[in-house]
Amino acid sequence: MATKTIVELSDDLDGTPAQHTVRFALEDSIYEIDLNSANRDKLVGAMAPFAAAARRVHRAGSAGGATPVDARAVREWARVNDIEVPARGRIPDRVVEQYRAAGN
Repeated sequence: MATKTIVELSDDLDGTPAQHTVRFALEDSIYEIDLNSANRDKLVGAMAPFAAAARRVHRAGSAGGATPVDARAVREWARVNDIEVPARGRIPDRVVEQYRAAGN
């Protein structure tokens, strides 16, 4: 039997369908947010003056110590393995640790 998994993104701000997952760093944290095109444009526009004046940092020196994970992949893995994880927002560290310990 074939299984088809469909992942539908919802805008984390207003709940509408999202077309983009945007990752950004602020101080020592890396964030990821799902946004529709209009909200993505607002975020990019708000950050543009700061990005234009900032220095680029290569991945090895980026914020945070651990390599970021694909939130969608972690959520799907958790669902398949009956591990509770929020549908939106930050994925708990314990779930990410379990995901990595499983060889992902």
